[in-house]
Amino acid sequence: MKWKKLSSKIVYKNQRLQLREDTVIRPDGKRGKYSIVERPPVNFVIALDQKGSIFFIKEYRYPIKKTILQLPAGTTDKNISCLVSAKKELFEETGLKAKSWEKLGKFYIGPGHENIYANIFLATKLNVSQLNKSTQPKDELILKVIKLPIAKIRQLISSGKIECGITLAALNLYFSKKKK
Repeated sequence: MKWKKLSSKIVYKNQRLQLREDTVIRPDGKRGKYSIVERPPVNFVIALDQKGSIFFIKEYRYPIKKTILQLPAGTTDKNISCLVSAKKELFEETGLKAKSWEKLGKFYIGPGHENIYANIFLATKLNVSQLNKSTQPKDELILKVIKLPIAKIRQLISSGKIECGITLAALNLYFSKKKK
């Protein structure tokens, strides 16, 4: 048996997301409600310099009330491509620009309750002339841009110091595709 949608309505909406509630017939044949968070795709950027180091941001995250280490990232803007949004986010959050871009892949973040997926881009041939000249929006609190060598990144992952799940998944994708 499959899921069957009987009706659908938006129960909450703001500029960043909407919450949709569907009335469904579940695979067990029972009627129920299914709530789904809907947002545009997010784009995470692995900015890799010539020496093999990756740039991270330290950012205060209000929902968890702490500062964490993560890759530069942001939501895809309306009416522009994911790649253009990724380039914009990298510059806004770090001051970096890249001449070479490669899409490493994409994955769903929480497919049991949301439709959001993350695109992962590798940015190389970096221009660092404006590093740390962030033009971040006022609703973000990026405290610092940090460059880390791969060995240090692996150590931070092993010790649980990188806590952003999408950053961990993005790095795993990078490590699996770019084995050296």
